[in-house]
Amino acid sequence: MKVDNVDLSYRFLAPAEIVFNAWINEELIRKWLFIGPTSEIVKVKIDLKLHGKFSILEPEKSNNEYIDLYGEYLEISKPNKLVFTLCVPKHFPGETKVHIEISKRNPGCELKLLQTGVPKDVTEESWEKMLEQLKLTLENQ
Repeated sequence: MKVDNVDLSYRFLAPAEIVFNAWINEELIRKWLFIGPTSEIVKVKIDLKLHGKFSILEPEKSNNEYIDLYGEYLEISKPNKLVFTLCVPKHFPGETKVHIEISKRNPGCELKLLQTGVPKDVTEESWEKMLEQLKLTLENQ
């Protein structure tokens, strides 16, 4: 199995602080992170500290199965950097690492996402859709 890195960059009109908070705020996470056209987030649990854990539960409406997404925070530097492990046994084996870096831009900010440890074709399109959903979520607040 060939493993590439997912390496994306995305611009937001929102300030870096608001974009960062969307990754750690349970209410905001339910609106954009790991949701798809046939799913929703029913449970979010976050322990935002170094080596704290997170868990997100997503039921897949098309087949009534649950998808558990979980990991551990490895680095937290508000509002510029968040690094965490990510496990999604339903979609890929093992553990990946996700690096989020947010830089202030005028206007708004730029988010860079790097995911290692999973084939690019498994997650890249999903991340692109989620970042677009994040943009819509922030614009509609």
